[in-house]
Amino acid sequence: MSQFSKVVKKLEVPHNDEELPPKFLVSHDVKPIERGRRTWADLTSRMASVHVALGAVAFKMSNFQVGRSMLAIGLNWWQTFLATMVGHFLAATLVVFSSHPGLFYNISFPIARRIAWGFYGSIFVVINRILLSAIWFGVQSWQGGLVTYICLRALWPSIDHIHNTIPASTGMTLPQFIGFILFYIIQLPLLMLGPHRLRYLVYIASSLGFIVQLVLVIWACATMTSFGSVLDSKSKLGGGNLGWPFIYGVTVTMSSITSGTVSVCDYARFAKKPTSGTWSQLGGWVPCWLSNVFGVLTIAATQQRYGDQLWSIASLLIAIQDANPTPGTRAVVWFAAATFLLSQLSLNIVGNSFSGGTDMSALIPKYINIRRGQYITAILGVVINPWNLLSGAVIFISVMSAYTIFLQPFLGILLAYYFVLNWSTIKVADLYTTGSQSIYWYNCGVNWRAVVAWIVGVAPHLPGFLHVVTPSIVVGAGASKLYFLCSITSFLFAFVVTIVLGYAFPVASQKEFVARTTKPEARNLCEEFIGDLIIAPVSEEKYEDSQFDKGRSYEKRGFETKA
Repeated sequence: MSQFSKVVKKLEVPHNDEELPPKFLVSHDVKPIERGRRTWADLTSRMASVHVALGAVAFKMSNFQVGRSMLAIGLNWWQTFLATMVGHFLAATLVVFSSHPGLFYNISFPIARRIAWGFYGSIFVVINRILLSAIWFGVQSWQGGLVTYICLRALWPSIDHIHNTIPASTGMTLPQFIGFILFYIIQLPLLMLGPHRLRYLVYIASSLGFIVQLVLVIWACATMTSFGSVLDSKSKLGGGNLGWPFIYGVTVTMSSITSGTVSVCDYARFAKKPTSGTWSQLGGWVPCWLSNVFGVLTIAATQQRYGDQLWSIASLLIAIQDANPTPGTRAVVWFAAATFLLSQLSLNIVGNSFSGGTDMSALIPKYINIRRGQYITAILGVVINPWNLLSGAVIFISVMSAYTIFLQPFLGILLAYYFVLNWSTIKVADLYTTGSQSIYWYNCGVNWRAVVAWIVGVAPHLPGFLHVVTPSIVVGAGASKLYFLCSITSFLFAFVVTIVLGYAFPVASQKEFVARTTKPEARNLCEEFIGDLIIAPVSEEKYEDSQFDKGRSYEKRGFETKA
């Protein structure tokens, strides 16, 4: 063996005798989850969705601040509450449907996408999410760094007197950068936690996040002189002009958790049984909406006290400390900031690094496992310089929020194939097989129907997207209104086109499998497949001849495939 071969061999993902040796198509992290690791029952399966994880999502900083965008487009406070309620409920419903491949077949996001896109076509979808995970990891790390700075400031107010040697063009100060570095260092060891231990981080963040936001709104309302203009009941929009901004408020709320909706299978696959995650996920809209309400009420109650609408958590906590810099106030500010810090840790690890790691492990399972992928995501999150992105916050946030037009079609395509064209009857073994032996191979590993459906879902919304990103670009009223509906229409366009093309150009092998296999039988076949993976030979010599060599299909125990 050459020196280069030895180095390459060293780079392979290590495994113990009880784990599946990593190969080209499958590894311990990529294979369907076996019964022994399905430990999340009804209560704990709340973590099965990034949308529902109370601490990681519901009581996060951005949810507390979401009312700002609603009021900015002309909605009043009660219209904002109603729009966010509808948006969160629709998003939670979509989460339930999107989680089904994970709940029923215990497969992750990148594997589930092979159902609709084919083996190689799914790489396009996965790379999209890797990029998003890296960007949001950096951005959320910067937000976490800001509350870390607030913690330091509460302990040592003199930190603000440190000479700032960082240029203003970077969009940050030296104390803020110190907070970012400290937050980044704190979260690195936590990337070592597996999914089973991550739930405890979420439990702590959920409990403290709810308590702190509740106490914050009670304190603000109990000590105010009067509410500010935030709670002005008079609508800025006439009756005929209210409809489209309201719809836009709904879609903005949905788009705020689209990346979590896309990622739901990564956690749903750990559920103890298929029904474990349904009701808990569907009810996830309630805490998310409560955080929106807490945010609006808190800002309204503190507006006159501080002379401005302080939607930024960091700005609000700074104002609270500066107004009364006593040891007691500083202690309260420190505890509140530390809670938001914990919430950011939970969100970043569960919602961003774990998703990025899961995707990378599916692309190169022999050399990248979830843990390695998480650290690569963390490195990329710093490389993008999140402080520079947020220095132009309005444009950046607009772009990232508008990116839903590219993500929602992914959901529409998958759900059309999963529920309508295949009737939830999936041959899981073939998702780990390349070549024509797989019924999901399509044309050279790419399903052109999914490509066409995705383009149809995205293209009509591009004019509105460009206008949001660059307001100087003028588009027609119809394009703007269609963009207002993008979270719904981009999904529906892709969903409908996928069904039409699926029936017009059916895949014979898929039709045959669905016709002769019931849904319970498909799940039993999946369990058999998982069982054979567990008892597969672990010696390298024997494993090279196993069913997972490139281009070979799984032909044991009822997994024969027909062209």
